[in-house]
Amino acid sequence: MRRNVYTFIFLILVAVFATAVSAQDVTTEPLPVTVDVTVQPPIDVTNEATLEPTSGATMEATSGATAEMTAQPTAEATSEISATAEMTTVPTDTSAYLRVAHFAPDAPAVDVYFNGSIAYKKLIYQSISNWLAVDPGTYSIAVVPNGQSVSSTAFAPVDVSAESGAWKTVAIVGSADSGTLQAAVITEDYSDLLPSTGGFTFFNALEGSAPVNLVRSGAVYFAQIGFPGVDTTSFSSLVGDAGTFDVSAVDPNAPSTVFAQRTGLALPENAYTFIALIGTKDDPQFFVNVTDESAKEIAQGKLPEPGTLLEALRANDNLTAFADAIHSAGLTDLLTGATPYTIFAPANFALDMGSMTAEQQANALRSYIVEGKYTSKQVVDAGTLTALDGTKLTVTTDNNAAYVNGVQVIDVNIAATNGVIHMLNGLWSSTQ
Repeated sequence: MRRNVYTFIFLILVAVFATAVSAQDVTTEPLPVTVDVTVQPPIDVTNEATLEPTSGATMEATSGATAEMTAQPTAEATSEISATAEMTTVPTDTSAYLRVAHFAPDAPAVDVYFNGSIAYKKLIYQSISNWLAVDPGTYSIAVVPNGQSVSSTAFAPVDVSAESGAWKTVAIVGSADSGTLQAAVITEDYSDLLPSTGGFTFFNALEGSAPVNLVRSGAVYFAQIGFPGVDTTSFSSLVGDAGTFDVSAVDPNAPSTVFAQRTGLALPENAYTFIALIGTKDDPQFFVNVTDESAKEIAQGKLPEPGTLLEALRANDNLTAFADAIHSAGLTDLLTGATPYTIFAPANFALDMGSMTAEQQANALRSYIVEGKYTSKQVVDAGTLTALDGTKLTVTTDNNAAYVNGVQVIDVNIAATNGVIHMLNGLWSSTQ
């Protein structure tokens, strides 16, 4: 259940928007804003699916962050693999969350077993699976060449402790030819995100490398991140400010030696970005993957699949009236398709469509919907937006509060797979 509008309106105004403006020292803007990011689709617990390779993957680590962090949208998503029926677990408030990444350059596609049951099939190099909700406990994770039995493990099974509320990525690293294949466990920071922030994890999967520094826009962000099993710290994860940055992995002792770099990497607001240094010493590269907040909420069972804007409205106790109005106006198809939209949705207590006809209601509702995905920071940065009915929406800020056409925004960045929702405490004058 999302924040109660009646109880937390001042908290949202002061704590959320004030944070976005200055309080958290994360950004100097009053509201956070994000660009579109690629998202891993929700876990398919009924059908087995293969994972397609991806050139981007997200990453987050949790130990030893160094400099301050700024994050921004990442427009790179990578492959996904769905969980098979044998591993189906209904998410609960006490669930743990696991996924698997394949970062071993010369290893074939693999199947992954949790406690003897198939969890993922045909995971290939440069790919990362969807999150799987599991009961807390210890899981023996076995990796075998695709299509072979669980006894044909590529290396000794690894025991992974899955604690309630923990998010852990199990990464397959090393070399098959050299007999150094192993699994590394990465604990990611999936804390709740304030406006203008995102999660950020960095992992070093480059075998044979000395520890590296991850430099972001000229400043060391993560320091001395080494290869698993060789150095004590192979990953780091945190939540920080979103943004677009030039990112590079460099030799700490010779900063001019750059292993991999990415210019203008977007670390999105309202999302978790995972970056891994992968490949070989002769061909190092970055793997970037982004998990949107909606994918996290689907894994947690907070957002019903498929997680569209309509499901997000219905799942929020303060926005059910807007969802009902969308239905009665015949606009459900608009909010359940692939086209992303941003909705400025009046809260239940503020919504009153009066005695409008269905057509009048549909036109009025379109004045609250903008094509494209605009997170809170992007909304403020844009200044003006145009709704589907042609209404010009003007964004202003005052005393750390944000207003759209003079109506106060009281909650932001309510996640959906095909857009985002911001909650209002009133109506445009044309619909009152």
